Amino acid sequence: MPAVRLSDHPVVATEYGRWQPLNGPLGVTGFGINAIVCDPGEEFDIEHTEEDSGQQEAYIVVAGAAVFTVDGEEIEAPAGTIVSITNPSAVRSYRASAPGTRIVCVGGAPTGEPVDFGTWITEAAAG
Repeated sequence: MPAVRLSDHPVVATEYGRWQPLNGPLGVTGFGINAIVCDPGEEFDIEHTEEDSGQQEAYIVVAGAAVFTVDGEEIEAPAGTIVSITNPSAVRSYRASAPGTRIVCVGGAPTGEPVDFGTWITEAAAG
């Protein structure tokens, strides 16, 4: 069973920040998943939309804290926060507000009809 310990996984420096590519090591092909490691004041070019791909994205702050900007609105996101951006044309970016911030980024384009991924949880809770 593939597993990745983020603290031990190699970090790749790019003009877009310091990234940890996760799809290959995890064997995931149904959606994109990567992590970024960043510190306050670190400059990287991450502002973007997903208009071309139609992707929806979720960002999970797993360590530190970040400030997300989505269409001009700022969202404070300490560790344990998940920020979801379902509108592909929304302009999004983020920056670390605490040292050692790590954000796991998950994205994928809808493939037709919406899938009710969490239904099993509600059904199991209802008995």
